[in-house]
Amino acid sequence: MDIKLEGRQVEIGDELKERINKRMDNLNSRFGPITHARVSIERKSHNNEQRAEVKGVINVPGGTLTATKESGSVVPAVNDMLDALAMEMQTWAEKNKKNHR
Repeated sequence: MDIKLEGRQVEIGDELKERINKRMDNLNSRFGPITHARVSIERKSHNNEQRAEVKGVINVPGGTLTATKESGSVVPAVNDMLDALAMEMQTWAEKNKKNHR
């Protein structure tokens, strides 16, 4: 599995990289093969308010799954995005099982 991490106007530290890699490995082992994953973290400011937007894209056989979450700081946005991707992967795996019966 190939994972690409991008940071726009934010530095992605080792702890955050490790958290993302660990969760992606968990998704890969639980729900099926992930061929490629990309996580983009961007810090935005709007009306003097700092926000973090995290977008995750996962390529699986036969499809692409995406999730985008926004929060006041980076870590909660990453966690929310990974939770959303887990739900997407679970739905994809269930549909995939039904089609292969």
